[in-house]
Amino acid sequence: MRGARWIDHLPLWVALGAAASTGLYDLGELVGMALPLIAAALVELLRWNLRRHQRWLEVGALVFFLADLARGRGVFPVAIHTLFLLAGLRLALPREISHRRQLVLMGFLLLLTAAVSTTSLSFLAWALAWFGAAALALLQQSWEVSSSLRRGAFSRPPYGLVPLWLAGALLLGAGFFLSLPRLNTGFRPPFLGSTAALAQAGLSDQLDLAGGGPIAPNPEVVLRIAPPPGTDPSRLQGLELLHGVALESLEGDHWTPSKLTPSDAFFVPRRGPGALQAEFLFTPSTHGILALPYGLSGLSPAGLPLRRAEGGSLRWRFPRVRPMPMEVAWNPATAEPSEPQLSLRRLEHLVELGPGQDVVRRWSLRLAPGILPAPELARVLERALRGFRYTLDNPSGKAARPLEDFLERTQAGHCEYFASAMAQMLRARGVPARVVNGYRLGPWIPEGGYFRVSQDQAHSWVEYWDQGRWHRADPTPAAVGSTSGGQALSTLSRWFDALTYHWDRYIVRFSDQDQQAGFSWIQSRVEGWEWRWKAPPAALSWGVGLLALAWTAWRTRGLWRPRPPGPGRIRALHPLLARTRRVAPPMAGETARVWLGRLAALRPERKTPLTKLADAVEAEAYAGRSSAASTLAKAEAAIWRGWRGPTSR
Repeated sequence: MRGARWIDHLPLWVALGAAASTGLYDLGELVGMALPLIAAALVELLRWNLRRHQRWLEVGALVFFLADLARGRGVFPVAIHTLFLLAGLRLALPREISHRRQLVLMGFLLLLTAAVSTTSLSFLAWALAWFGAAALALLQQSWEVSSSLRRGAFSRPPYGLVPLWLAGALLLGAGFFLSLPRLNTGFRPPFLGSTAALAQAGLSDQLDLAGGGPIAPNPEVVLRIAPPPGTDPSRLQGLELLHGVALESLEGDHWTPSKLTPSDAFFVPRRGPGALQAEFLFTPSTHGILALPYGLSGLSPAGLPLRRAEGGSLRWRFPRVRPMPMEVAWNPATAEPSEPQLSLRRLEHLVELGPGQDVVRRWSLRLAPGILPAPELARVLERALRGFRYTLDNPSGKAARPLEDFLERTQAGHCEYFASAMAQMLRARGVPARVVNGYRLGPWIPEGGYFRVSQDQAHSWVEYWDQGRWHRADPTPAAVGSTSGGQALSTLSRWFDALTYHWDRYIVRFSDQDQQAGFSWIQSRVEGWEWRWKAPPAALSWGVGLLALAWTAWRTRGLWRPRPPGPGRIRALHPLLARTRRVAPPMAGETARVWLGRLAALRPERKTPLTKLADAVEAEAYAGRSSAASTLAKAEAAIWRGWRGPTSR
């Protein structure tokens, strides 16, 4: 069949796609994995015979293995790279059936290395594609072996059965998934490869205005907030800004967390009326910072592996490998962080300025002249800075003094410029201030019933100290919200995101509690089920039952009626008898050789294989010798499939 030789390539290419979907490997590693497969495809396309170079190719593979091992990146990455190299080498060389089965095994091993490192919905599609490709390859190999036993033209394997096999396997796997005991480990080996770096846009635990060029958008989801079922999302107050880390130390244009910041700068449990609650589903991140609402009053379940870190942030104690849900409670009425008092040393630290303090002081007086109390000064500066232009192009990023260039020349930048400018303006007027990094609330996804927060919603704002508590101010123009709001997500994108969320909730996080709840629901429905169907008359029921029994008996008559004498007594001929019983059934007293000779008269081109079959049958049935009669009869039966006589030829 045209293109059959390419089927051996499919499992390896799909395994490569599955590895790429995990996000575990960087671009250089993926290119290195793909190169052997590309070279093998080129050899296949040009029909080169590299058998005489096999020894040198094997030596080259050994040299590559030793060189890769000498890099000191661990045994497992070397094993994965070597597997791809050996697979490409095996594809490029002439291959027998045993070699082709080895290729399927290599592809399965490579798929396993990806399977233990991801739980994403996209990997399910890659896994199904791989099993389909492996089924095609194994079917092709088995069909070629069986076809070599019979004469005539090579018939096409039944490729149409592969989707049915996959559907059956998927249904069987779903049944086991729902019924077997749960095992949920969250295993992501660090030895499988290097993690791809995040894009530029996103939350960071520091702020540096000299960041260079434009910021690229990053739609990677970091958090989903699902309120209780039936809750109106518009009533969830206090989620507009989700704090992450406070930056109180300023060196030049670089903001970092301060060691003077108390560890409970945000998280001070406050019980009281008006508390709200929602499920927060955190996606794994490199920094491990939790973005939480102001007025936080509780986290559950108890015993979460969290630690209080720099800048008053809450972080995972260990790197997370799977999305982690938690129940978060907060009270919007007590949203402003409060502290008993600020030490003199910390107050001095919170009014320090960078090298461009003259420019900041001048612009602070220009935008808010006079002596103003801290709240009014913050409102004036906030309103004035919102008159500047928001952009991700970062026009002042390459300037020698980015903040001065932002104020004096461009008056355009992203949220970090606005927050840094306002915090320094407040400090220039003696008001303690700091920058906070976190997220804006993302769009509501009605298809899934949750808020979606991505790296594009990463945001910086200002907190200033006045009268014993911290007050928030956000000088960034409101236009920033329109760049990443719900309008930016199409209906298809929202449906796919909802599908991903439900995949994680009901597949990845499916627990024994969910399993027991499902069984309890089925039990309650069965116990409360009432039979409301009126039974038909007894005569009709008996008639339908007898008809069904007669139809079943007729359809299975070949199983219970006695076999006819002659060829019907020989077990090896049963497949051929089933295929030819309508065109040439055995006659009374007819031997197997006579009957096979009559079949040869109907199809003269099959005379030679039918004669060999007759010899094999007699050797097995009468001489007691083991032969290939059963194999020959099955191969011959496949030839007679669908044949209805000379008129149908």
